[in-house]
Amino acid sequence: MGTTLKISDDVRWGKLVKSWATGRNYFDAAGQPIPIPRTLDELVSTASGVGVDIVFPDGMVGLAVIQYSPQTAVVKLPPKAMVEETEAQLRQPGAVYPMPPFYEQFFESPLPAMSTEDLFNLHAARIGDYSIRNCG
Repeated sequence: MGTTLKISDDVRWGKLVKSWATGRNYFDAAGQPIPIPRTLDELVSTASGVGVDIVFPDGMVGLAVIQYSPQTAVVKLPPKAMVEETEAQLRQPGAVYPMPPFYEQFFESPLPAMSTEDLFNLHAARIGDYSIRNCG
């Protein structure tokens, strides 16, 4: 455990989420649908079965899986402690925005240096996007 969620393979994780969302098995086209987990242990086991290791933050004890219709507005609020922890990190000298590493891998470019104001604006924009955006 640690203080942040860690996923060993973002692409495989995304395929697993797509498998749950669609009921299609994105790892084996002829395979059975992959059941949606209902506990953290089931989630870890299912993810491990498709080659994804997950490490949860310390104190994580519950799991909520939500699938909604396109006609439903869902606003997801991040935990207060996570917002405040990231803000504290962004105040440190030489801070870099904690983007998932796959962005640099796909765009083949490191993130640019940013002012503290820009770091906080990016943080606000990402939280706002996370809170309301539907995946697709």
